[in-house]
Amino acid sequence: MANSIHNLLSRNLSGVYRDPQRILRDVDTLLNTSLGRNLRPKTEPLTSNDGSVTPSVLVLHGTLPMVYRNVTYNIPIDLYLPPQYPQCPPIVFVRPVSNMAIKENHRHVGRDGRVYMPYLHEWGAQTHELRELAVWMSSLFGSEPPCYAKPAGASRVTATSNVASSYGSSISQRPPAYAQVSQSFASSYNPYTAVSNSNNNGSREAEGQERRKQQQIEKEIAEANLAAQVAREESLREAKLKAEHSRLQKDHEEKLSSMRVMATSKVQYELQVVFRDAKDDLRVTLKNQKLLDYGKEEIQQLLKEGEERKKELMTLNDEMDGAVKNLEGWLEAAETQQQQEGENDDSNLSSQSSKVDQMALPVDTHSSQMLQLAAENAAIDDCFYFLDQSLTQKNIPLKVFLEEVRKLSKRQFTVKAHLIKISQAKALNPFA
Repeated sequence: MANSIHNLLSRNLSGVYRDPQRILRDVDTLLNTSLGRNLRPKTEPLTSNDGSVTPSVLVLHGTLPMVYRNVTYNIPIDLYLPPQYPQCPPIVFVRPVSNMAIKENHRHVGRDGRVYMPYLHEWGAQTHELRELAVWMSSLFGSEPPCYAKPAGASRVTATSNVASSYGSSISQRPPAYAQVSQSFASSYNPYTAVSNSNNNGSREAEGQERRKQQQIEKEIAEANLAAQVAREESLREAKLKAEHSRLQKDHEEKLSSMRVMATSKVQYELQVVFRDAKDDLRVTLKNQKLLDYGKEEIQQLLKEGEERKKELMTLNDEMDGAVKNLEGWLEAAETQQQQEGENDDSNLSSQSSKVDQMALPVDTHSSQMLQLAAENAAIDDCFYFLDQSLTQKNIPLKVFLEEVRKLSKRQFTVKAHLIKISQAKALNPFA
């Protein structure tokens, strides 16, 4: 079957379709199912409702099975694949045979036989295919057949044959007709023999009895026929009522089952969507929760380290304040002692100060430079100390502190480098 379809597409329909492989796959899948085994491919032009005619297209001609009231029927159809397939949906027509007719006001089939259904209306090239289309049509046609058989003339049946056929099981033999009884009586009765064997009075009496017996038989036959007719009509009426009740109940069950299937499918789809969204939200929430927990631990660790550092700095600050107080006390005591020792001799004080300046006298140029640079380095260290004290006591802002420290650091680096060079030069030439 696939080879024949491929031959049609390559020979007769070359250039008609944009995606021949898709058509070959969809048609072959449909024809290999139970719903499409009675369909045969052929080529035929497609005439639109506006009268326009397309070039020859692929047509699947045959019958589609449907199950109606537990009986399988075959609906003749023509399934056209337009040149724009699969971007455009197929075009399907119901083709009733001579003894069939299309049902009027059908929900899915027009008067011209064209099929209209939600699956065709919602057609998508990536989501729909011919096999599912056949399943939808078989299901919809099974719930509401699009065709019906035209009524044929029924032969008339006599009342006597109907009674005999209806009550054959209860009446072993049909009662004889009046003509048969009269003929039988006439053949068994000879008036001349009766005259010869009896007198006229006996003959009339026997004839009257036979007449009464015949009338009785006719009456019984009429009553039996009437009762049979009434019983048959009652039986037919009950059968019709039962059949109608069964049909209505089955239709109701089919509609209920269809609604139940549709409702179940819709609820399952909605539940899947809700479950998927809830799962995504839960995944994002858990991820955020883990990030928050990790950040919380880091913040707590930083706070703990900050508290410990704060305690250490406060301890150092207290120790430094104590040392400063001790130094200030020592200086005050030294100044007091010095004042007590030299209150009366100003000249001695001036001489002592001059002696302090003369305690270290350089003997050469290098020594003089090294003395000045060492004094400047010590002075810079003292500046660092007092800047740190000012920052601790919040007398100067941090920005000013950093700027001054940067300047002094650069100067101290230069001083120390100069000292190192002088030391190296002095080591090379100690007598210079």
